[in-house]
Amino acid sequence: MAETFTLKELNAPGKTFTLTELQKEQPAVVKAGSAINEIPRQIGLTARYGLEGLANTAQIFTEPIRYLQDKITGVPTRPLGQVATSAADWLGLPAPQNATERVVGDASRLVAGAGGMAGGFGKLSQAATGSTKAVLAQLASNPTQQLSAAAGGGLFGGSSREAGGGAGAQVGATVLGTVLGGMAPGALSGAANAIKAPFIKPDTTKLEGRISLALKEAGTEWRDVPEAIRKQLVSDVQKATKPGANLNADAIRRLADFRMTGTAPTRGMLTLDPVQITREQNLAKIGANTAEGELQGLARLQNQNNQKLIANVNDLGANRGDPLQAGEYLAGTVLGRQAALRSAEQQAWDAAKNLPGYKMPLSGKVLSDVNQALDAEGMMPFMSPTISRYMEAFQTGQPFTPQAYRNLQSMLSREMAKGGNEGAAAGLAARILRDADLTPAGFAAQPGGVVTGQMAAAMRGVDGAADDAVSAVNAARSATRQAYAFEESSPIVRAVLSESAAGDPQRIASRFIIGGTPNETREVVNLLGDRNLAPVKNAVLAHLKESAIGKGAADEVGKFSQSAFNRALAQIGERKLSMLFTPEEIAQLQANGRVASYMQAQPVGSAVNNSNSGALLMGAGYDWLKSAVSKIPAGQSLIIDPLRNIEVSLLQSQAQNLAPALATTAPRAPMAPSFIGPGLAAAGLLAAPGVNRP
Repeated sequence: MAETFTLKELNAPGKTFTLTELQKEQPAVVKAGSAINEIPRQIGLTARYGLEGLANTAQIFTEPIRYLQDKITGVPTRPLGQVATSAADWLGLPAPQNATERVVGDASRLVAGAGGMAGGFGKLSQAATGSTKAVLAQLASNPTQQLSAAAGGGLFGGSSREAGGGAGAQVGATVLGTVLGGMAPGALSGAANAIKAPFIKPDTTKLEGRISLALKEAGTEWRDVPEAIRKQLVSDVQKATKPGANLNADAIRRLADFRMTGTAPTRGMLTLDPVQITREQNLAKIGANTAEGELQGLARLQNQNNQKLIANVNDLGANRGDPLQAGEYLAGTVLGRQAALRSAEQQAWDAAKNLPGYKMPLSGKVLSDVNQALDAEGMMPFMSPTISRYMEAFQTGQPFTPQAYRNLQSMLSREMAKGGNEGAAAGLAARILRDADLTPAGFAAQPGGVVTGQMAAAMRGVDGAADDAVSAVNAARSATRQAYAFEESSPIVRAVLSESAAGDPQRIASRFIIGGTPNETREVVNLLGDRNLAPVKNAVLAHLKESAIGKGAADEVGKFSQSAFNRALAQIGERKLSMLFTPEEIAQLQANGRVASYMQAQPVGSAVNNSNSGALLMGAGYDWLKSAVSKIPAGQSLIIDPLRNIEVSLLQSQAQNLAPALATTAPRAPMAPSFIGPGLAAAGLLAAPGVNRP
């Protein structure tokens, strides 16, 4: 029964008041003074609890030693906790006086003991090595959780005692309080973040920086990602992750590829986790084998992605490409340029023919040079007898005129087209002939004669005519050299001009456009010019698409093969691609290939039912169950619809929830080590039963 008092001063004769009511009637200044006066006492209580808590925790180690010592010596000693209590009394530290102070004391002792235990483990871990160091460091980790667990255990255990609970009830309450106390920091932190989240404006600049770092870790530079894709990635990550979450660099890199190609990923495609991929692929097959439209979402998603990959290659030009047409275009360009050069050559020779000095003899020394070169190279036996006889005539007296020079070049050109050793010999002769100095020797005064003025004028006229003719012939010879130089400039030109099967446009396309080396591709670019590459680019794209979906397959039914597409892309190579396509187009093609591989990946550990047999049975079973249950009154609404909703929400929605893929959850530290310290502190308190009980 509460103690009561009678106050005449309150103008209420005969009325009684409890102590609490009297305290309520105290002025505010008196209450403030009482609170200030309590500060030294609370400090003293804190010191007592700390001293007793550390001593009580140490009892888990000291009590066995004390027990053995007492048995051996026969002299009883006091537990360390009791010694600490006596020391606190000797120091004049205040003792708890009511239930509240006793319960707070229990919690404070366990907090002090757990804190000391964590600190001790931390110190020991610094000196330890190997696995021992790791274990001790783990025991010293999460000090906030350890102290919270200790406080919870003390509060719950002390409250149980004050309520009259027995030893078993107190132990159970202490265990429960320790567990709940250990969970409290995480729960409070989560609740605080949830409350703050709606009021925190996302820092997109900071998030963009984190995404950039994540992509760099995965080998992709942020600046290489198109601006529109960057914005979409920031939005995706912002929606899918919590502030401060650890980003999955590889998953974000893959998501960038999906966004660049306009395809839709699933969680398994981003993580490449074999278990998740197995679930998604098998679920897609099961859904496709049912008659329920809502269960077919993943199968339809796969089809839509497949069609988008084909459309991406078409958008770049694959549907306009034809290797044969590209070969004809390239061959036509070569033939057109040859025709232009030969036309210019003919015009130059025609101009030389119309000059009076055209029929005047040129220097025939070049013919001796040709024979010497053929003999030195061992090619004389392969020289055409007809050409040899033709040259011999000029060496034995017949004038070597520009017309004869032109005839000899034509004969050598026809012989070169035959190839082989005969063509090589003719080519050697033609090169010497093209580069030789054919200027005729000047006129000399007749020996012993006197040149008159009239004769000198006539000689100057003849010399002028000869000079003009030589200049015209040299210009024509230069045109000839240009024509021959082009015709021998590259394997592509020689193949096109060849009269053999190598000159067929289909072979030209296969050899030089699709399968050419980087150097040959460079020659194609040089021949056509950067602005005229569309037929070649489209032919390469058509080849890539044909590799991916199969020759002759229609776009509507073609299945995009990632392995075939990526293999064809690798065979072309980045050097050739860079000569034909822009960096953006190359990035699009490469992203297409990567996304196709993500979509079709079946990593080691996956168990996709590629035979479709299990999916067929499960799909048919679902339809059979639906048919059977539909005969039961309300069976459709009570059984089938809930089953369908569960299937859709738990499986398909899970597959299309990208958030777990984009953020890696930091592994949670196991809670068990956080309870060891508080547990040891509590065990120490119980090591000497009844000693420290209030």
